[in-house]
Parts: sequence; C-alpha cells; structure tokens
Amino acid sequence: MDQTFDASIYVRAPIINIANGVTLASALVAACPEAAPENVAKACTKLKAAGEAGQKALTARRRENGALSEDDVRVLDREADTSFGALRMRLVATSMLPEARFPHARRAGELVQELFGDDGLSFLTAEYSAQNTVMASILAHIEEAGLKPEIDAIAGPEFLEQIGNVLPRYDAMVKDKLQKEAAATSNLATYVRSIQSAIVNYATKIAGMVDEDEPETIEAVRKALRPLDAHREAGARRGQGGAKGEATNSAPAAPPATETGADDGALGAPG
Repeated sequence: MDQTFDASIYVRAPIINIANGVTLASALVAACPEAAPENVAKACTKLKAAGEAGQKALTARRRENGALSEDDVRVLDREADTSFGALRMRLVATSMLPEARFPHARRAGELVQELFGDDGLSFLTAEYSAQNTVMASILAHIEEAGLKPEIDAIAGPEFLEQIGNVLPRYDAMVKDKLQKEAAATSNLATYVRSIQSAIVNYATKIAGMVDEDEPETIEAVRKALRPLDAHREAGARRGQGGAKGEATNSAPAAPPATETGADDGALGAPG
C-alpha cells in the first residue's frame, strides 16, 4: 500500500459545470467518513447545502427555459422560413417564363441572385441569431436599393408584406432568448463557484485527517476523496475524446478569480 498522500491534487477547484458539479458534491457527501471530526462534518454540511442550492437553480433554469415555449419558437421559425422561401420560389418561377412574352422574367432571375446569391436559402438552416441577421440584411438591401416596387410588381405585394410582418417578431424572439440565456448562465456560474469553494473547503478538511504514521488514515481519506479522482479521470478521458460526456471547454481559473466557460456555467482551475 502506498504510504504517501499528495493533498495538492485535491485542494484545488475542480473543473465543473452546474450539472456535474451537483453530482460531484453529492458523491463527496455520500463518501464522507461516518466518524469524521467536527470540522470535516461542518464542511460536509456546507458542501451538501451548496450542491442542493445548485440543483434547485438548475431545475429553475430548465423550468424558465421551458416557459419560452420552444413550440412557439419553432412555429415562428417555420413561418420565417416559408416567408423567405416563398418569395424566392415566386421569383425563380417567374424567371422560368419565356422572356419574349413576359418581360419581367429576366429581371426576376436577376433579383433571385441579387437577394439570395449562390447560397440560396441555406441561411434558413442556421441558428436563430445567424438566420435573423441574414434575413434583416436582405430586407435592408431591398429598402436601400428601392427594390420594393419592382418586387411587388413581379411577385405581388403579399410576399414583402408577410416578410415585413414576421421579421420584427423573429428579431424580438432572438433577442429574448439571448438575454434569458445570458442571465441564466451568469446566475448558474454563481452556484458553480459556490460548489467549487465548498469542495475545496471540504477536501482541505478531509486531507487534514491524514497522519503519515497511521496508514489507515491515508486509505480513509483516499476513499472519501475518490469521487474527485473519478471526476478528474473522466474529464481527462473526455479531453482525449475517449469517452462520451459533457463538454470540457471551460475557461481555466482558480478561486476567487474564476471565469465562465460553457453555457451552463462551467468553471475550473488551471491544470
């Protein structure tokens, strides 16, 4: 049995996000020695409280995100997709008519290229914020170039009227989602830092139980801190692409100067 114990690997803030941070806190609490000294027991109680607070915050965030009604968002997204798609289809269809009989045919083809370019409607498959930007740029070009009368004459006024109706609603939806996501990330980061701090405090107290002259204390401490070993090893495997799991692209930091990483408030310590 190894008679040495390196406390330094346990008393630094682990790289966590809110979800795996809550799981790690719970595992450490469950592994706490039954006959732990009073200072360890107090640290364990604080860790349990931090984990439970994080769990409540995560639950609240998911409930809040649910209140956004993803079904409504998808319906609005489809409306925007079909609105721009219908305009392009109308222009393309007109461009296919014989130019000799329908003078607008050539200009319709030119407008298809001018408004949608070689990428066509590919922007409709982009994320909401990116799609919103492209749609707004198309409408801005129409307004700045004075193309509305021409498009209305070729395609009919209903198309730009519909686009003018859906775009402000789409823009408001995107801004609302971004604001709520930013607020949720900031809020969760606070709970992540709290869990990190509680883990460091607890691990430091547990490490203090080691007596080099009593090997059994080393084994007891290692057992209590085993969840930290498992968490660190899982993170290393994910970093090497050897295991399926949560993203580990959190920004390095050490308490108290921590930084936000992933969108669920991932924080960590330097490796």
